[in-house]
Amino acid sequence: MSEPITLSNEKEQYYITNQVEYLEDPTGKLSIDNILTESIQRGFQKSDNPYTDFDNVDAVLWVRVRIKNDRSVQNEAWIFESWGFDIEKVTFYIPERDGVFYENEAGYGLPFDTRAFPHKNLNQLINVRPGESKTFYLRVHRNYLMGFSFHVRKHDQFISHATNEYFFLGIYYGVLSIVLFFTIYLLMKQREPIYAYFAFFLFSCIWYSLGRDGLGFQYLWPNIPEVNLLTKRILTQLLLVVSALLFANHFVQKLAKDLWVKCSTWSAIVLIILLTINQELGMKINDQLVLVLITLVLLVPIILMVRALIRINQISWAHSFALVCMLIVILQSYASEANFDLFDNAIVNWYFANPVIFAEVIFFSISIFNQIGYLQKKGLEADRDLNIVLREKNRLQDELNNKLKKRVKKRTEKINDLANELSLKNRQLLTANNKLRQLNEQVISENKTLSLSNIELREGLEKTTQAMVLMKGFDFGEFQKIFPDRDACCKFLSELKWANGFHCRKCGYNKATSTKAFGRRCRNCNYNESATSNTLFHKIKFPIEKAFYMLYLSNRKDVSLTLNELSEIIELRRETCWAFKNKIEASKEKIDFNGELNGWETLALVDLESDKEI
Repeated sequence: MSEPITLSNEKEQYYITNQVEYLEDPTGKLSIDNILTESIQRGFQKSDNPYTDFDNVDAVLWVRVRIKNDRSVQNEAWIFESWGFDIEKVTFYIPERDGVFYENEAGYGLPFDTRAFPHKNLNQLINVRPGESKTFYLRVHRNYLMGFSFHVRKHDQFISHATNEYFFLGIYYGVLSIVLFFTIYLLMKQREPIYAYFAFFLFSCIWYSLGRDGLGFQYLWPNIPEVNLLTKRILTQLLLVVSALLFANHFVQKLAKDLWVKCSTWSAIVLIILLTINQELGMKINDQLVLVLITLVLLVPIILMVRALIRINQISWAHSFALVCMLIVILQSYASEANFDLFDNAIVNWYFANPVIFAEVIFFSISIFNQIGYLQKKGLEADRDLNIVLREKNRLQDELNNKLKKRVKKRTEKINDLANELSLKNRQLLTANNKLRQLNEQVISENKTLSLSNIELREGLEKTTQAMVLMKGFDFGEFQKIFPDRDACCKFLSELKWANGFHCRKCGYNKATSTKAFGRRCRNCNYNESATSNTLFHKIKFPIEKAFYMLYLSNRKDVSLTLNELSEIIELRRETCWAFKNKIEASKEKIDFNGELNGWETLALVDLESDKEI
């Protein structure tokens, strides 16, 4: 077992990521009691880098932290802090005096108020008194290959660090929010698309930052951890890249229409989206190679943007610095994804993107104001030229108006004569239209009457045909012409079943809507009743049209078929025919059937043990 982390009088805060020990649990079934066994304890090992050597993100990762307190000061509180705020779930195991462990769960996938400390990072108080040595355990569920950053701080150092951290983050988000609201105000007042693109870019920067520090989870949606899925780095990175490229492209297009810049921008967006999808769902390539590809893809539109602005002599230091900052932020984000740290200091690496984004927003804001000044100057020049053109146009228009007045006077006289003649024609036409409208109304009325008659005739013919089936002996082929499929049978059955109106079997309500296969759904309680439920055909396991024919034959005195003959005619197993004929006989006994000729309608509606399947 390795040496513990020693708390000495010389230091009050420790970076311990490379001093803790890790154990991979691929099954995720090990408990704290299993972990404490000697054989499992030997499996813990240190990692050479903060990303650990365990690439199986689905496996549970156990972290062992051994701390020895050699300080001479009593009554000090020490706090264990993990900067991996987006750990899906972490269970802290804190040793108590009697040898048991106190458990505390927290994580990005749990409500925020489950945490021991109301802080954006995952923190836990560790009770190690001077002269004591204790071992703490963490059970970690990850959802990606994250880099860990573990610290142990004395309480006053933790408070000081947290206060400074929240203070600078408050300034950062405050300035970005003010610029965003001001941009939205300008968009509403001036309706300029560039403000919409800039607002989208600012929102992306804020959302990207919220996904990196966890403040959104703490203050905006603490009880809805599902929202954290939208702050995944892959989504916030993509949003940041797309918004930055779209804004930079529109900025250039506003000054100089350049097809190459537009095409390269959209090509870069498409390539980065495809590369992102491939990294998530396809054949994942090396992260360092992805970083190189992203760099090359982004350099092409940026270089073309700079060239286009230089060509019209509108390149400025503010816009140049903004493009550089944009490139740095995007590359730093992908570099951290590739487990590549730009600096040795963990704090600088973690928050490096924030000041660069801050500077990028400021530089882009200055560029927008410079562009507005340039466009205003061009607008004044255009207004001056337009005034000259308008004065000349007014002179020519006056000359033309004088000539037109004379010609208009003559034409007006002719038009008045034509108007009088047209007025007479219109009155005659209105009279004829009134007569035609009356005739049309009569034709429409007669057509409606004929349509209703046709429907009644068709329904009467269908019912007469079905009635003939009841009165005449049909073979199975002829019977199938009348009831060819399930829909025809269900329609006939529904008309029998609800001939006297619908009444819900659950609530007694008498209004319903038709459903598929001629069923009914109660409008009060939404109870759905099919045409076959609570009838002789409830839950039968063979085609209902064959059951109809068997019921029909059971009511015919002039037809006598053996089970074998009936089985061969309707192509069903003899046992199935026998079972359904028994069901028909049972229904006759239940209602004391008197054998009338059309009695199969009555038998069809008999409900025999509707929960029993045939």
